Amino acid sequence: MSVRSFVRAVLLVGALPVVGAAQGSGPPPTWEQAFTRSWKGVHDKLLAMAKDTELPDAKLETRPHPDSRTILDELRHVTIGLEMTTAQLKGEPFDYMAREKADASKPRTRASMVSEMEAAIAASYPLVESRPSPRLLGWLEHQGEHYGKIVSGYRLAGVVPPVSRPKK
Repeated sequence: MSVRSFVRAVLLVGALPVVGAAQGSGPPPTWEQAFTRSWKGVHDKLLAMAKDTELPDAKLETRPHPDSRTILDELRHVTIGLEMTTAQLKGEPFDYMAREKADASKPRTRASMVSEMEAAIAASYPLVESRPSPRLLGWLEHQGEHYGKIVSGYRLAGVVPPVSRPKK
């Protein structure tokens, strides 16, 4: 090895920690920032599934088991959860049973469900950003469970969920 090659190798190895430090500089996210990012992440994925036309409208009635909710009903249930947590953050009462009963009279369409979910997200995100609460951790897990159930419904319907598709 020539002296010139040796010097280059030493300089390169010496520069690696500096490059690594520069990439990881800055404080880590706060709990609030991490929670808000996770809250938005799971609900953004759920909204993408609600809007996803790769899953035909007829397949929204897929249910993994006779006593399970359909995909459409799971997405509506997630929306009710968003509305409930929004009420909780505002300190307002929420009548879950009345809200669920109201869904029975609504059109069983993608457009209706997406419209409601978008409205619930629009109300939820600013509140979660401004005052994330540890009380919402259980809700975040619960919504994630519904995401998993909907993924299973997609697979049973023979459709690849949006997050698992190759990026274009």
